[in-house]
Amino acid sequence: MFEQLVGKLPVGIGIVDEQFNVVYLNDFFLDRLPHDLRDCYKDTPVTDLFQGQAKFLKRRLKSVFVLQHPSFSYWEQRPHIFPFKSSRPITGEETQMYQNMEILPIKDKSSGQKLACIFLQDVTAQASYFRAQQKLSEALKKEHEAQRKLIRKLDTAQSQLIQAEKMASTGQLAAGIAHEINNPVGFVNANLNTLGQYASHLISICDGVYAQLEQFNDELKEQIDALFQSNHYDLLKEDITELIEESTDGLTRVKDIVENLKNFSLKNTEGVRTVDVCTICNQLITLISAQYSAPHYKFECEHEKVEVMGNPGPLKQALMNVMINAAQAIETKGFVKLSVIEKGDSVVIKILDSGCGIPVKHRKRLFEPFFTTKPEGQGQGLGLSVAYTAIEQHQGKISISSKENKGTVVEITIPKQLSCLENESIDSELDSPLTP
Repeated sequence: MFEQLVGKLPVGIGIVDEQFNVVYLNDFFLDRLPHDLRDCYKDTPVTDLFQGQAKFLKRRLKSVFVLQHPSFSYWEQRPHIFPFKSSRPITGEETQMYQNMEILPIKDKSSGQKLACIFLQDVTAQASYFRAQQKLSEALKKEHEAQRKLIRKLDTAQSQLIQAEKMASTGQLAAGIAHEINNPVGFVNANLNTLGQYASHLISICDGVYAQLEQFNDELKEQIDALFQSNHYDLLKEDITELIEESTDGLTRVKDIVENLKNFSLKNTEGVRTVDVCTICNQLITLISAQYSAPHYKFECEHEKVEVMGNPGPLKQALMNVMINAAQAIETKGFVKLSVIEKGDSVVIKILDSGCGIPVKHRKRLFEPFFTTKPEGQGQGLGLSVAYTAIEQHQGKISISSKENKGTVVEITIPKQLSCLENESIDSELDSPLTP
């Protein structure tokens, strides 16, 4: 009865030996194995049954057997350890299963054999609830911030509201944030490099001592060997380099994001000058992809450098507003493609997304200030209005074509050179936005 109960529990229970061979799997695991493996899984290495997770499982199991301590892995750290699906009880919809895993050291009382019990829990519902609460909290924060700004700017003109929208963007905060983050990242990175060198030297010293073990007398040889075994030298040697490399890779990613935040700082005081559109687009994709991870982003340009005359701040703001709209139009899977094309004396920037598209009834109002289809508190309806104004003041054009449930294409055309009149007055005009 106990074995039947364990077999039917709505959690995964598996037992493996020190060679990682499977001793037992309950129905939770068996029902998710391929049919040809369900009757012959015993004595098969768990790393063969789940090859995609072999390296991770081997590290965790080895740690449990050597240290005789439980090992935990929560869904926030590694969401999908095993390639299982989780179905919703009402809709029947299947999604990738979020899992908590605990590996416990156990021992067979009759034989004294060391075993490890893999305990797997489906926490998809809890993870979904947690993520929904996170989104709700973020939406409430954005709503509160928007309300605070609107109340403060209620008695001002439209130009002041647009300025408030810009000041709320990530680019306006980038320089200060980047400076604050760069300091700790710098010394942590330096410490990691030094730690990596120290670890390498220590491993070399230990390997050198172990290589000369035969030259010592038996008593000293036994003491050194026992010291290596008691401190699990093989496990430490295998783990320490990989841990340092993973930490260094994480810091590199942080540095890249911070650098792009600095480069994409939205400053309108630079005046009219030569602007490299390709550099702006590359920075933009890095910045947006860090904030909106669902779509796949692609950038295409025939040339390494495409230059126009203009004010970098408003141009960056216009492109960022359009890119954010494209990213937000995609809920789970899809792509955003950014293309730069030279056409004679003009540059064409196309932003294509495979999102939900724009209903026909809304297309004539897209550039109206304060028009938005987003839920209350999640936008002021100024994004495309700001983009339209900035592009128009650069003597350019912006057009949008869209199909519901297919996607949207935004095409921006900017002349490479501004007329003399516009070149002289564009900086002052940017402080007095036009209404599309």
